[in-house]
Amino acid sequence: MPPSLPAAGEQDCCGERVVINISGLRFETQLKTLCQFPETLLGDPKRRMRYFDPLRNEYFFDRNRPSFDAILYYYQSGGRIRRPVNVPIDIFSEEIRFYQLGEEAMEKFREDEGFLREEERPLPR
Repeated sequence: MPPSLPAAGEQDCCGERVVINISGLRFETQLKTLCQFPETLLGDPKRRMRYFDPLRNEYFFDRNRPSFDAILYYYQSGGRIRRPVNVPIDIFSEEIRFYQLGEEAMEKFREDEGFLREEERPLPR
């Protein structure tokens, strides 16, 4: 009896390769790398499906190319985020939001960039 295939749009997180095209530059990784972070855009099969191009069998994003090296490294390193020196802070923070890496990744990024975390203080009466 042949193994059952996943339902359409639902891929298991195995060693299957996936191609991600960022404005014409192709990156290749494994699904299991992305699936480590299921709450993110690339880690959630349903969220990333809207970017799938069936003719080219790849995901296409019209996004900032230099930032994607660091975004992919986030998945490959188990959650380390580091802005490339050639990418402005505002652009990179927008990419973190777009790929839905979450508040923890954003806080880590801001901390690494030297932003001080503001403590919430009660307003005077």
